[in-house]
Amino acid sequence: MTRILYLSMSREKYSPNYFPFLRSYLDEIKSADTTVELRGTRVGRIDSFRFFETLDWISILDSVLEAELEGYDAVAIGNILDPALREARSMVDIPVLGLGETSMLTSCMMGSTFSLVGVNPYFGGRFEENVAKYGLRERLASIECMGLTPHELDACFSDPDQRGKAIASFEEAARASLAKGAEVVIPAGGRLTAFLNAHGIREVDGAPLVDGTVSLLAATEAAVRIRRQTGTFVSRRRLYARAPEASIAAAGGEYSEAYRLPALGRLADATHPTEQEQ
Repeated sequence: MTRILYLSMSREKYSPNYFPFLRSYLDEIKSADTTVELRGTRVGRIDSFRFFETLDWISILDSVLEAELEGYDAVAIGNILDPALREARSMVDIPVLGLGETSMLTSCMMGSTFSLVGVNPYFGGRFEENVAKYGLRERLASIECMGLTPHELDACFSDPDQRGKAIASFEEAARASLAKGAEVVIPAGGRLTAFLNAHGIREVDGAPLVDGTVSLLAATEAAVRIRRQTGTFVSRRRLYARAPEASIAAAGGEYSEAYRLPALGRLADATHPTEQEQ
């Protein structure tokens, strides 16, 4: 049996259409021997602006630490910007995968070039950062924008008039990317992927759309198998170097209290040497 924690950057309160669909879709696409828990962030209200998004990283990091402590086999961060992905990998041994990185790597197996079609212009610069971070600049054809906020898109699930406008807006943006040389289109966001899936839209003019949710969950399940077979998954050499246990024991409790990270407090207690060991 495999246990995966799937994290969203939103909350059901602010995504009343997206969350139920995503929960149902994850149950549909997971392997028979996998259980998936879907969890949002503590606030998850304003995910279009960098400052507020970064505050929600605290919730993601706490959930990742808790997942390892509670015996989960892996964590999937289901947000296209891969929030806190590298930071999370540096603190846990279980695999942690992100929607953005996984979608881009999957697209490279589907065609020679890809585009990202997002829901609003605030994401464009961060998409560029991540494409460069993953070494995929030469594979990127373009970044396009639909001109909607994530929460406006959520309303399109249940509003027939807005639904048609959103589909037309996506297809227009996708065709613009094809004209710039894209062979594969990545719907850049969990909500957008869910919205398109809900309405059976899987390609545009012969160009396949990357189903990021399927790609992320399948890759996460594969990462679990890799770790079970080899005994490890993430490198500790440089980028994902883990804090020494002595540092976690010495500072973890203070950070846990100051930043409301209860899982970090548990980890600090677990790594703190007992009087007998001292």
